[in-house]
Amino acid sequence: MQQDRFASLRETLDTASAMLPMVLTAAALVLAGWLIGRLVSWAARRGIAAIVTRLAKQPALAGAMESSGAATQLPRVVGAFTFWVVFVLFLAAAMETLGLPVVTASLSRAANYLPNVLAALLLVIAGIVGGKIVGNAVTRAATASGMALGTVIGNTVRGTIVLVAIVVAIEQVGIQADLLVVMVAVVVGATLAGAGLAFGLGARSAVSNIVASHYVAQAYRVGQTVRVGGVEGKIIQITPAAVFIATAEGRVLVPASLFSEATSVLVTEAPQS
Repeated sequence: MQQDRFASLRETLDTASAMLPMVLTAAALVLAGWLIGRLVSWAARRGIAAIVTRLAKQPALAGAMESSGAATQLPRVVGAFTFWVVFVLFLAAAMETLGLPVVTASLSRAANYLPNVLAALLLVIAGIVGGKIVGNAVTRAATASGMALGTVIGNTVRGTIVLVAIVVAIEQVGIQADLLVVMVAVVVGATLAGAGLAFGLGARSAVSNIVASHYVAQAYRVGQTVRVGGVEGKIIQITPAAVFIATAEGRVLVPASLFSEATSVLVTEAPQS
């Protein structure tokens, strides 16, 4: 019985002795993966930070990158993913050394999948930054044109761009997003329809003045004295959208549409030259 115990112990020691080099090699690979991963991650963070700093100097990108947090988060995200890709590859090699092919295959698939996840995150960040830039531009343009819903339209455009970026990112990681694609199409259609309606409402007054000015130029000419909407005086200029009339109080700008909405009277003819 005692000889059997010694034989079993010797067999165990022999197995451990045979596996010791593989264990040490695997441990060395894990340690090397951690060190190299940290080094590569540091280099990636520095490189991305330099690129982000250069981009942040552009006036069009500075505000959007700062408010979205891309200036600080992008280097961290890229650095973290770079570390895990390198570390998982070395970890897979360590598992292969230990004779664990199933674990090795799983880790290899994970290492190959991580770049897709990184690309998806970069797409989302780009969508957030791009959405802020385009949304702010649309808001400024809509507000300048007199639209009451300029801010709402800008926010809708921003959200639509971010949603499109999210759909593309989901497709990048291999997940079907047919329902989201339909939602994006609906949102984009509603946004365009709303923008068109808001623009039409906001530009209605300007279009009305432009059309009316054309008929005013046919009915009246500079030098004639007219009375319209309580204003009486001599026409001194007809512009594409308004009529300037010299009155006793001074120079009055009369919207051309007023000639269509109110009764106008020709008081005196302009002297013939």
